Amino acid sequence: MLGSTLFVDKSRDRVRPVVNLFLDELEEIDQYSWASGTLAWLYRCLGQASRAGARGVAGCLTLLQCWIYEYFPGFRPSHFEPPVVGPYEAWASRWIGQPATGSVADPSVRLAFYRRALDRLTPSDVFWTPFHQRPHQVVRRSLYTGVIRFADIGEFYDPARCLRQFGYRQMVPPPPSRPQRADRPEAPGGYVIRIPESFDAAWDALLSHMVHIDMYSQPWRTYPYETTVDYLDWFVAHSHCRVLRDDGDADRLVDPQR
Repeated sequence: MLGSTLFVDKSRDRVRPVVNLFLDELEEIDQYSWASGTLAWLYRCLGQASRAGARGVAGCLTLLQCWIYEYFPGFRPSHFEPPVVGPYEAWASRWIGQPATGSVADPSVRLAFYRRALDRLTPSDVFWTPFHQRPHQVVRRSLYTGVIRFADIGEFYDPARCLRQFGYRQMVPPPPSRPQRADRPEAPGGYVIRIPESFDAAWDALLSHMVHIDMYSQPWRTYPYETTVDYLDWFVAHSHCRVLRDDGDADRLVDPQR
């Protein structure tokens, strides 16, 4: 479960020694935040995989794949309607046994196909709130803003950058927190992010380290992908709007129906 599902690395059947530390006191296992730890490890693995010299990706790819299926219906398995899961079933079980989309059989062009498909997405192609119209009302800690950790791995978590996933209009977010040290060379082996342990205190002080969403933004009124008037200009100035460089400018950021 830990080494082959939640905290997967590239060693195949081996498990990082640090995982065993969490098993010393079996009676405390249910007190750990396994979800945030899994997400922190996945964030770190995605950061390493983004380096030019990377040759693969680790982390809980089951989580990543199911997240893609939930938010991007166009990438779901073809001709498949996911069933409703019971209250005690894993949400990811909706996709058990389903093959990947069969759009591209030739692996030599598959990557370019999906990159182009991403560039052609419009806001209406995204299912912004697949889990709940107001997910923070069900899981309050989803509005926590601060550091999430897995052992010595720390990553910043900031829901203010994705308010539309909570059913609210997206506003220009505040500047991101900065780590104590960040080395991101082309070779993923030298990828280092260090965050002071003092940041960990935020986890136990939720009320003072969460996005108070009703004060920060307003629920969307017309479209689930509503933004403030200044957000798209900020987004274009601060983001890579395209995966492929030869596909023109960011002309699909606004739905053509608007």
